[in-house]
Amino acid sequence: MRRSYLLGAGLAIMVAGMANTAMAQSEIKIGEINSYSALPAFTEAYRKGWQLAVEEVNAAGGINGKKIKLDIEDEACDPKQAVAVANRLASLHVKFVDGHACSGASIPASEVYAENKMLMITPSSSN
Repeated sequence: MRRSYLLGAGLAIMVAGMANTAMAQSEIKIGEINSYSALPAFTEAYRKGWQLAVEEVNAAGGINGKKIKLDIEDEACDPKQAVAVANRLASLHVKFVDGHACSGASIPASEVYAENKMLMITPSSSN
């Protein structure tokens, strides 16, 4: 339950800082991108944690009445696949991304996120 509050607080801050066009949306779109096929033992906990947190926040009414829509993607620690996933999420107007376990995928994808004014955090990239 504590994780839900932390997720909710973090997303509330993010929502408050979004552009007016994003605020007009009926849901908050976030992406969880990781290397599920390349690093399943390491990344599966992230998927389950995000799914549980989103379910709890949505069950409690969402954030400012908006439900969270979670898009989970696999980039297999591959830079080309990471960029493709980043472009797909940008086209869906996702504004927050948690992900990329591998720096080699995070770095090129971060360029797409920056161009599209998307906030990205990473659980493990170190470069």
